[in-house]
Amino acid sequence: MKKIFLVVASLASILATSRADAGEIQLDGAGTAVASTWRGDFGGGGQLRLGYRFAKIIAIDFIGWEELVSVDKRMDTGLTLGVSGFLPIGDVRPSARVYVIHQHEEGLVSVEDHAGGTVLGIGPGIRHRAGLGGSLGVEVVLARSKHTEYLFVGDASATWFPDSTLGPSAYFGIAAGLGFNYAIPGMP
Repeated sequence: MKKIFLVVASLASILATSRADAGEIQLDGAGTAVASTWRGDFGGGGQLRLGYRFAKIIAIDFIGWEELVSVDKRMDTGLTLGVSGFLPIGDVRPSARVYVIHQHEEGLVSVEDHAGGTVLGIGPGIRHRAGLGGSLGVEVVLARSKHTEYLFVGDASATWFPDSTLGPSAYFGIAAGLGFNYAIPGMP
């Protein structure tokens, strides 16, 4: 219990002594490549990330993706909510993220018949699954303006689903793209 208190106190101290304008809105888009635990199951697509980072250290973020995967010729829609930690050591910032995921998996036949329902998770043939994941990443500052940083972003991730009767038990992926951080003056 004493160790937990010391960690919380240390984080509170860092947050309290950081610059007043350190709170940032984060937005980035990336291309993805993925493989699963099913033999010969590979794919790719795109993802969008939206987050808010406190004191350049901890972010609460949402990442959503659409990926076309080879086995069963299916679309995977991933919706994640996570917490990311960053090491603010200059223009190259390593990060680690943990997240919960809700994923829709459906064959392309269903996507073609109900394209609008694919993203919303409604329609025939959709398998809904929940799981957990983690990733290691980096953001590299490419340019700056008054309140904005323009970035290259990349990460490697692993996602696990406890119910493997509806699909692969795990996915492993990489992503790379561009984004920006917008500092909001006066926010933590």
